[in-house]
Amino acid sequence: MKKIFSAIFILILITGCKNGRVNQYSTYFINGESGDDSDSGTSPQKPWKSLSMINKIQLEAGDKVLLKSDQIYYGGIAIESISGTFSAPVVFSSYGKGRATIYSGDSAAFRSSNCEYLIFKNINTQGSGRLKGNKTNGVEFFKVRNGTIDSVVTSGYLLNGIQISGGENIRITNVHARDNGSCGINAGAGNKRVNDPDSTRFHTPRNIYVGHSVAENNPGCPIVKNNHSGNGILLGGVVNGLVEYCEAMNNGWDMPREGNGPVGIWGYMCDSLIIQHCYSHHNKTSLNGKDGGGFDFDGGITNSILQYNLSAFNEGAGYGIFQYNGASEWSNNIMRYNISYNDGSKNSHAGILMWCDPQAIPMKNFHAYNNTIVTNQGLGFNFEPGAYKDFIFENNIVLVTTPADKFVDGNYTLAVFKNNAYWAVNNAVKGLPQPKFRSDNEGIFADPGVVLPDLEYVLNFDLTNFRSYPFFKLKDGSICSKTGNKLPLDGGNDFWDNDIASETNIGADSRNSVL
Repeated sequence: MKKIFSAIFILILITGCKNGRVNQYSTYFINGESGDDSDSGTSPQKPWKSLSMINKIQLEAGDKVLLKSDQIYYGGIAIESISGTFSAPVVFSSYGKGRATIYSGDSAAFRSSNCEYLIFKNINTQGSGRLKGNKTNGVEFFKVRNGTIDSVVTSGYLLNGIQISGGENIRITNVHARDNGSCGINAGAGNKRVNDPDSTRFHTPRNIYVGHSVAENNPGCPIVKNNHSGNGILLGGVVNGLVEYCEAMNNGWDMPREGNGPVGIWGYMCDSLIIQHCYSHHNKTSLNGKDGGGFDFDGGITNSILQYNLSAFNEGAGYGIFQYNGASEWSNNIMRYNISYNDGSKNSHAGILMWCDPQAIPMKNFHAYNNTIVTNQGLGFNFEPGAYKDFIFENNIVLVTTPADKFVDGNYTLAVFKNNAYWAVNNAVKGLPQPKFRSDNEGIFADPGVVLPDLEYVLNFDLTNFRSYPFFKLKDGSICSKTGNKLPLDGGNDFWDNDIASETNIGADSRNSVL
């Protein structure tokens, strides 16, 4: 049984001189069971007992604070203006087998402000619960430069499990953010703080990496009544962001409002954002809310790429392509080699949904190619009112497994369709006519020959091994084999990380499976 120890909220304010230390790194050990605050605290044999001892030292580059694993510490940690270096970061972690847990109740577990070269790893954080009094984020980096959050489970926070506000060169890896309110993992510009003499520097987050992490069951924030909540992983206003090998599931089901809603993994107002090799599934929205989709490039996204992702069983569209009023220009974005499976069960009924507020800056320059959409909801592409100039859809598969009367719906008059494959399975089985779509003069209206799961509600997808995934590949003899338009910039790989062949296929598979 885990030991539970009480600890006070820690505030470490680091300013001024270095106390004359030169290249002398210290490691401080805390053990709530066997420690003694009268000991040195600098070895596992003579650890401190209470976290309050950290108030009595000045952390410097290379120092470490280690909490004994398999113990729960009440309270939280707040640090400010600590400066590590590339070769000597300041580290907060656990020692022993397993991880320590900070139970922060109604407050944050770890808050850091204006720090450099900071690592927070191998410590779990838990709040009192989004509906039980917590009012904060779990782990927050505010204007941190060169920071790492690794191997953390964070749950029970009203706002976000992980919050990155401003800063640059941040890595978030191996995080499991669950049962929080607004978002599992969120990176954004943040807000200016009172008495902050440098409130604009690093206000825009730059070089943000989120990898190998899970955002699960973050249902919604009860105090947010005028905007979305219940997101999985969200990047807002980031320049140079990368999200990869992440999973988002069962988020958004308790958003306390109608209107625009949450999405599993997405970004807005970002430049040069890449979301790749991720799995977003079973995400939801409120009873009368919109969205609830898998992935989304939202308002103000520029020069960004969605590639090699799997979306499935979401209430909203598998992939949202959105622009809201007040956002900056949305342009020059790519969506390639993604898969959507049975998305849109509640909203849009489509694999890919386009929406542009009529009052917003018109969207432009979007190329969606070599995606595979398999749906039991009826639509491959859905266009809600808006202008979609220079939107090109090419080499995509739209396979509808239920009776269908159309493959594409909405206001798509400005969009261009080239060489996509369309097929309604049940129409063929029942002898019904295939829907006509005359906007694609090069379109193929035939069974694409896609390998489908045995049960349409089970995928058993292994996020760590894309190459082994057997479904959604092309069968031998598929009409989509070697009939795609060759594109000058194709990304180099397909969904399964195979090299793109010299003769292009239609859909997310660049090679044929042998059946």
